[in-house]
Amino acid sequence: MPENQSGTPSGLTHAEAQEFHRVFMQGFMGFVALTLVAHILIWLWRPWF
Repeated sequence: MPENQSGTPSGLTHAEAQEFHRVFMQGFMGFVALTLVAHILIWLWRPWF
């Protein structure tokens, strides 16, 4: 197994880790937005309170 050249547990450089974090957060926010819209639409269809 090759040595970890970046000195981090993930093996990513700082720039690669920042890029991964940016893409991950965009995906997460997209998922949250989609679920929020879905919950609002369901609540409009059948309000439970």
